Amino acid sequence: MSSAARKKSVLLATALLALAAPLAAGTTASAASVSTWDKVAQCEASGNWSINTGNGYYGGLQISMSTWRAFGGTDYASRPDLATKQQQILTGEKILAGQGQGAWPSCGPAAGLGADHADPYPSGPTYPSPSSLADGTLVKSPNGPSVKVMIKGAGVPVAGSDVTPDHYDLGRIVLIADSAFNGLPSAPPAGTVVHDQAGGADRYVIIDGAALLIGGSDWVSDGYNTRQDMGVPTAWLKAAAQRNLSNGRVVMDQSGTDPARYVMVNGTALHISAAEWTANGYDQRSLMGVPTSWLAGSAAKQLVNGTVVKDAANATVYVMAGGKAVPLTYADFTGLGYDKRPLEVVPGEWLNAAAAKAAPADGTMLVAPGDATVWQVNAGKKRPMTAEEFGPGKLSFDDVVSVPTALVTALPTV
Repeated sequence: MSSAARKKSVLLATALLALAAPLAAGTTASAASVSTWDKVAQCEASGNWSINTGNGYYGGLQISMSTWRAFGGTDYASRPDLATKQQQILTGEKILAGQGQGAWPSCGPAAGLGADHADPYPSGPTYPSPSSLADGTLVKSPNGPSVKVMIKGAGVPVAGSDVTPDHYDLGRIVLIADSAFNGLPSAPPAGTVVHDQAGGADRYVIIDGAALLIGGSDWVSDGYNTRQDMGVPTAWLKAAAQRNLSNGRVVMDQSGTDPARYVMVNGTALHISAAEWTANGYDQRSLMGVPTSWLAGSAAKQLVNGTVVKDAANATVYVMAGGKAVPLTYADFTGLGYDKRPLEVVPGEWLNAAAAKAAPADGTMLVAPGDATVWQVNAGKKRPMTAEEFGPGKLSFDDVVSVPTALVTALPTV
């Protein structure tokens, strides 16, 4: 601004002090973009937003103290040059609304200040917090196509194939912020009872993101009938029913009638003896109740072939083959590639019993190092298999367990 123009501006600001306050909170119809304000600052102060030359005008927009005070600038800082660029522009917006671009007689028109009506700092849309939404609410991010349904604070993914059979109304989707959408847990909290949103009599309890089937006899005896029963997307539930509980998860019969405790390893519930409950630190883990019938089925399962295990008190490592724990030497452990697999710690008494089995279960397929023959166990004996037994719709080489030569040698040939 010229000296005369600045004096005029100061006098005008002082004379309009009473009017300035309401204007400061008024319309932004005379707003301007940040780029236009940058042009004003370049013209007024060579683009220096913290300039103070002692001439009575401060900051990038060269605002006098009286004008700064009149338009609420002191809410940000005691002087314009001490405020941030954004704070100076926001105050400049109020001055522009109250006085027009003539507040900067030369630089305002030169920068096109009066012709630019953009909001320099448009406030983005506000979105509700997911925690405020009712169960069953469909949500999505404003920047993506994925849809989730709110269940107990989680955002359970909804597949396209779920929309019609599950009766989801996509016209009632609620937008939530990207960060909130992406941060939603993908599974309801442990203990939530769910069913297929499309219908059906089966009920499940969610633990570790897995859906455990609740048997008909468990519904009342295990107390699940007292919990809220939530519908979840069909595709998600189908996948969740195939998941295993986390390895190391300690479980018990939900009914409380069975005092036994178990630890989960690769989908099998392994019994924990009373002596090991405290000695091996299982008592320090979170104990979760599971459906009675589901637990019985899991405890009856063989541990997955190829699982590598040891107990907490013994250095010997074993590989599981048809329910039998086969000891591995260090050469076996590395030579057969088991050092590349997770090593699971299991209860010692359970492991001793598994190691004491005379032979793997019938149907187990074995191969020993240095021998291309695949052997199948039958009644404690082994028989050589042919290549014709493998292939699409037949047996898979993926199910063959590599074991030490000593085990194969010890089994008599049929």
